[in-house]
Amino acid sequence: MSSNRFFFNEGSSSSEETSDDEPQVQVSTAKKGASKTATKHAPKPYLAMSDDEEDVKRVVRSEKAKRHEEIEEIIKKTKHAMRIRDIGLVYECYENLTKAFDKARRVLEKDQGIPRSFIKILVQLDDFVNQCWGDREWRETLTKNNSNNLSALRQKIRRYLKQEPLEKEINAYRERPDVVDEELPEHETSPVDQSAESEEDEEEVVPTKGKPQDNDESESSEVSWDQSDEESTDSSIDVDAPNEELYKKFLKTDKSEKTRIKESSSTKRPKKPSRIEQQVQPSDDEDEEGKDSAPRQDIQKLVSFGKDEEITHEAILKKLNEIIAMRGKRGTNRRDQLECLKILRLYVEKQNLGVGLDIKILLIQIAVSFDYHHKGNECLKPETWTRALDYIEELLTLLTKNENVQISENISEEAENLKKEPDYRIHGDAITIILKMDEEFTKILQNADAHSQDYVERLKDELRVCSIIDRLKVYLESKANNNVMITTDSDSGTILLVQPQHLCTAYMCVIEHLYYKYDKPPGQSSVAIMDRLCKYIYAKDTLNRARARASLCHVYHLALHDHYYEARDLMLMCHMQDTITTSDVATQILYNRTIVQLGLCAFRFGAIREAHQALVDMQSGNRAKELLAQGVQMIRNQERTRDQEMKERQRLLPFHMHINLELIECVYLVSAMLIEIPFMASHEYDARKRPISKHFHTQMRQAEKQPVFGPPESMREHVVAASRAMKTGDWSACVNFLINEKMNGKVWNLMPQATEVRKMLIDKIKEESLRTYLFTYATVYDAISMATLADMFELPVKQVYGIISKMIINEELMASLEEPNQTVVMHHTDPSRTQALSLQLVEKVFQLYEQNEKLVHFRNGEPNFYSRPNQQVQQGQQRNQGTGGGGGGGSGQNWNRNPRSGPNRAY
Repeated sequence: MSSNRFFFNEGSSSSEETSDDEPQVQVSTAKKGASKTATKHAPKPYLAMSDDEEDVKRVVRSEKAKRHEEIEEIIKKTKHAMRIRDIGLVYECYENLTKAFDKARRVLEKDQGIPRSFIKILVQLDDFVNQCWGDREWRETLTKNNSNNLSALRQKIRRYLKQEPLEKEINAYRERPDVVDEELPEHETSPVDQSAESEEDEEEVVPTKGKPQDNDESESSEVSWDQSDEESTDSSIDVDAPNEELYKKFLKTDKSEKTRIKESSSTKRPKKPSRIEQQVQPSDDEDEEGKDSAPRQDIQKLVSFGKDEEITHEAILKKLNEIIAMRGKRGTNRRDQLECLKILRLYVEKQNLGVGLDIKILLIQIAVSFDYHHKGNECLKPETWTRALDYIEELLTLLTKNENVQISENISEEAENLKKEPDYRIHGDAITIILKMDEEFTKILQNADAHSQDYVERLKDELRVCSIIDRLKVYLESKANNNVMITTDSDSGTILLVQPQHLCTAYMCVIEHLYYKYDKPPGQSSVAIMDRLCKYIYAKDTLNRARARASLCHVYHLALHDHYYEARDLMLMCHMQDTITTSDVATQILYNRTIVQLGLCAFRFGAIREAHQALVDMQSGNRAKELLAQGVQMIRNQERTRDQEMKERQRLLPFHMHINLELIECVYLVSAMLIEIPFMASHEYDARKRPISKHFHTQMRQAEKQPVFGPPESMREHVVAASRAMKTGDWSACVNFLINEKMNGKVWNLMPQATEVRKMLIDKIKEESLRTYLFTYATVYDAISMATLADMFELPVKQVYGIISKMIINEELMASLEEPNQTVVMHHTDPSRTQALSLQLVEKVFQLYEQNEKLVHFRNGEPNFYSRPNQQVQQGQQRNQGTGGGGGGGSGQNWNRNPRSGPNRAY
């Protein structure tokens, strides 16, 4: 029965085999456990095959359409997850999206390629993840799972977008993100993009009768199947049509795909924008990427002129003022503003209206470019930054070629002269533009990951920034040398176009990009340049801040190039130590950097005590990273507000300006070792000695707590091991611990002229080891030959003679020299080790005796220095009460103690 074709089965194609002539067929449904007789007399349900069944239609799609629909559903879900910031759901959608695309890749590679909607959602995902990652305060509120999902999603998207076919498509999309589907070639349009035009038309309906043709024909005709309901309804098959006309329904028409799309779109209702698009469209988030594209029509009308309208200076200025009035308003598209300004410049060039008006519009273009990101510490995107540099270079080129142009902030807007006359007068300030450019460049480097390739790419722009600053300096110097005068509206009459303060500001820009750079060539031309620029600022500057910063930069640059005496003398003459506490934070950071660089220069020069003195304040509180503005250090029991943390991060220096903290600490510890070890040996039995370097002693005590002394690994362990070797006078082991491949790679190779530094350090270690040896074993020797000491420490005899003579003169060593025999005779006036220990023991025993006497007097109640008057009176009363009787109790006991007020009260 089940194989009879007249009975209804879900899996059979009954709709294709039944006809209108067939009678009604009764279908018996027998239940389990029922008898045959009961089944015969029971009412039997029947299934009537009527004409209404032909109206039922089922969906027939190709594999390509199914894959597109699956991707589209995941894209909608992903957008919803991004809107509500559900990181777990976004991560799940991303995994599903990549899997669905991998399944559909085989189908897509035949004719179309990667759908544009898929590229768009990948770009949006990348931007969304970067935005979430940059919001540190929001990331701290995430749970552990969401935080792990965000970091994993960030890494996976980075790897996925670097694939070769996807990378090209994404770069093309980022260049032109607003390209509509009609502008794309026919092979780039996808059913996903077409179906996204209307949210109501989600399924394509075809009649139940008639099977689709082969795969080739179905794929070739899928454009008509993937359209809206109206188009699919028009293309439906009429079952009542004659058989000879039935095949025409499956044939492709002569109309092109574009024509059919236009016809179908003309009958469609206008697309209703979604809530997300309504929010994104007027905002500045999309146009902050800085992509160049054609402006909107309503904006383009703002700068368009009529056919009969004359284009004059007044008409251009009117349009320009309308664009300027739009700046700062909510919903203003700054990319469209730049395009309108570009169109105005084209009008100026076409009508030959003069270079003055062109420069005026160019100044507004530069200002709008820097207005792209008006939020806190947000930096410009690379495209916007490059475009701003192009505008600034063009401005300097125009100012250099046209010497008759006078641009100054002292010229009011009413006194401007932009027409064709010999002298153009423009209200503007090129120096302010350069300062803003320098600030933005610092902000870009602060927001880039210092250990990524992106930072290297951004840092390449410094050559361009420095060249722009040099061009401005040359331009201002030429105007200053020619003594160009301009008239102002004030009563003062004429003033200089370039004043000395303008040159000081330009020179400071050059200095701040030059002072921390080291000249590898031996000529050191930058030292002379720094000297000339700083001396001009010392003489002409009227602001104390600029003079102070110039002197600090000058000292830093001299110390970097090993001019120790010049740097030290200049630092002492400027008296910055007295006024630095009242300076601003940026100047204090520069002062700290200068002191550190001066200490490093002193160490390279061999002035160990001066190096230790310069670095001791930086290493005393473990705040070197914060004091040098190389990182934000979290301090216990101290909370920072969001504004305070943002200000601290804005003060941070770019990574390429940092001073290696490990180098600073190593130089400080080695300097402390060379000073402390001889001092400890000479004052071994002095109970009142004070450590010179607390940080060094802390490292030594921590090392002594270790039960096992293994081979040193870190920099601190190397210094501690070298200190122990120096204590015993073993200078060769000390040198081996400090100078080896590991320490060279970590520390010494970071210094300029590393070979000379290592040689100097070996000589210092030999000298201080000799001093330590003499302090330690002076009581053992009666006399010792200087030749023997010279052989032990591999020093010349003259140098040994000088070291011992200096020790005798400073009364550090009680001895005398016999020059004929080259012998050092010890006087033994100091106590020996046994005598010194005996004296220490006597002193400690005497201290214990005094403490014991004080305790005995205090217990017996005898008045002494430590007893208070009221305590003495109470003790006397207690003695009188104890000796005067009191039955049953021992003498001296106090029976008048107040009773407790409660049963459970504690004393």
